[in-house]
Amino acid sequence: MKRTGMQTSRVAIALGAFLVIIIAAIAIAAIVLLRKQEIDDWSKQSAAFSRMLAETTAQQMSTAFLALDSIVERIQDSSISDADYLKKALKTPEFYQLLREKVAISPQIDVIGVVDEEGNIINYSRDYPAPQRSVADRDYFIEQKSKLGQGAYVSRPLHNRANGAWTFYISRRLTGSDGEFIGIVQLGVSPAFYSAFYERVSLRGQAAISMIRNDFTLLARWPAKDAMMGLRDTGSAAYQVTQVLQKKSDVIIRDGADENGGKPVHVMEAVQVVDKYPLIVSFSIDDALYLSDWRRTSLLIAMVASGTIIAVIVAFGMLAAMFKRREEDLMVTTVLKQQAEDINKSQTALLQNLTEQQLALKDSSDRMEAIFQNAADGIIMIDEDGNIEAFNRAAQVIYGYKDAEVVGRHSKMFSPPGKYDLLELAMSRNEFVHTGQIHLEDEPVRNGGELFPAELSISEYYLSGKRKLIVIVRDITERRNMERIKSEFISTVSHELRTPLTAIRGSLGLVLGGAAGHLSDKAKPLISIAYKNSESLTRLINDLLDIQKIEAGKMDFKYELLPLQRLLESSVGDNQSFAQNLGVRIELLDNDVAGAVIRVDAGRFQQIMANLLSNACKYSPYASEVTVLASRMEGTRVRVEVVDRGEGIPEKFRHRIFQKFSQADSSDTRAKGGTGLGLSITQAIVNQMQGEIGYYSQSTATGQETHFFVEFPCWPAPSSQPEQVSAEAHPS
Repeated sequence: MKRTGMQTSRVAIALGAFLVIIIAAIAIAAIVLLRKQEIDDWSKQSAAFSRMLAETTAQQMSTAFLALDSIVERIQDSSISDADYLKKALKTPEFYQLLREKVAISPQIDVIGVVDEEGNIINYSRDYPAPQRSVADRDYFIEQKSKLGQGAYVSRPLHNRANGAWTFYISRRLTGSDGEFIGIVQLGVSPAFYSAFYERVSLRGQAAISMIRNDFTLLARWPAKDAMMGLRDTGSAAYQVTQVLQKKSDVIIRDGADENGGKPVHVMEAVQVVDKYPLIVSFSIDDALYLSDWRRTSLLIAMVASGTIIAVIVAFGMLAAMFKRREEDLMVTTVLKQQAEDINKSQTALLQNLTEQQLALKDSSDRMEAIFQNAADGIIMIDEDGNIEAFNRAAQVIYGYKDAEVVGRHSKMFSPPGKYDLLELAMSRNEFVHTGQIHLEDEPVRNGGELFPAELSISEYYLSGKRKLIVIVRDITERRNMERIKSEFISTVSHELRTPLTAIRGSLGLVLGGAAGHLSDKAKPLISIAYKNSESLTRLINDLLDIQKIEAGKMDFKYELLPLQRLLESSVGDNQSFAQNLGVRIELLDNDVAGAVIRVDAGRFQQIMANLLSNACKYSPYASEVTVLASRMEGTRVRVEVVDRGEGIPEKFRHRIFQKFSQADSSDTRAKGGTGLGLSITQAIVNQMQGEIGYYSQSTATGQETHFFVEFPCWPAPSSQPEQVSAEAHPS
């Protein structure tokens, strides 16, 4: 009996120890898995938060850049030719009022000013007349003055000399008629605006949010710290993501210090590069926040596991003692063992229930509420029946309704009578049906019945098996007004100048041709220069009118089926004298397109060839040759190429070569002549006539060659009369 009792007590002790190990292992594994899951969840939320901040920053910056560009265009379109004229023309109350209106566009814009070539303020939005103040020592002035083609430059944050507040500046260079530097336009952005915005969305002050220039210089931050403003930190998470990892966005965890006591903590940082702008947004939280729920849950698990272990130890201790006392207590020991196993099962079930409750709490978390309510754009959430479920503050401002007035009502209240509501508008588009997302422009109605232009982004998602819609609304009234004003301005200037300029050009041509008698040797060069400049102005106005017609869809085309070879011979002949004046020769090479017929407007085709040939001649070396070659492509298409042997197209210019007013180098373009509109117009005409345009460069034994080409489909021989159609009838 004694031997049996000793063996049974040892088995009980071993089993108790095994159960303790199992319980401890389960508790540790649960804690480790919960920690990994918590970090993964927060990483996804931080990445989403940083993307939202980057999109909001891009939207806000687009407003500032648009205001800056509109002022630069206003100045450049005013035919300001030199620095002295700039000072006289812009030092007016009217221009001061214009600057004030631009500042009022967006709250993040603090000040706008125009600075002359010496760094002195000519006019700015705070006071009129402008105070005698110099910005010649500022980094943005030095950069714009020293670097031709700098474009928009974002400065380091500086103390504003007017009010002492931190400000960083976006600037653009102003050039005279000869391409010389005559000053800059500066737009001051307030870091305090972004600091206040970041504070509102910083998870109740527990997150740190920074806006950084792409060279890792701090521009704005919450919590705001003066000592950090303008510092360049190459040890930051932004540097690790963009330079070391070569990514545009990522979430990393690294060692750091908390904001208050400087104690070492683990910091999770989400980095996102802002599209189209030299900016980076960083969103960071420490482990006191992202591991807080895990720590509470881990403590509860540890307490439950400890209680279970103590219970097991006590139970098996009692069993061992009872086994030693008497054999007849075996039945009691068996019952206690069963009780211990039941306790273990109940504790395991308790751990599982706690884990499920934690996940349920995460699903119902309101962490994204701050993002929803403080977004710059209006956000509307709609159920599968079209009823409104949520309506953020920006949407309330846009539509003029309060949240309580729209939630629960149908979204058709935002649509004019007889028009689709938001759900029907999305479902009517094939793109949304196939992808679940769509971006479009529409005219919804405000409270009171006023229609306004808006940009809508509609996406679908599923919650508990039910389809929902998220609609992001942006009021584009101001953008439409600016586009209309720009179009009206170009139209008025072009038409008002065209008639007198035609008369001037004709008169100068008659005088130069001897209609007014013999010209002296001194007068003839002056008249010749004036005549050439009047021709350049006429071409500029014609280009502006062509651009306006293309944008309005009112350019007329008279389509004909014409032999390609005859068109090419005519183009070469018409442009040969222009080439000879530049010391260049145009040659049409033998080809295999005999009998090829294309359907084009003959005049517009000659305009395409004239633009390509004149560009090739202007940038070809003296005594060189521009060649025109044609070939048949695969299928039923023909290609026409214009080849020059100049210096080629700069790499940094290639992505915008077909944009309006694009010029590879302003000083070089001034020397060669041109408006920067030719290739843009050419591309529009080619697309309108169902063709394609492109270019490529290649190195040969004799140097660099640049090939500009156009492709058109071949047609059967002519069998009908020419037809005249407009650009609206045949969209590209």
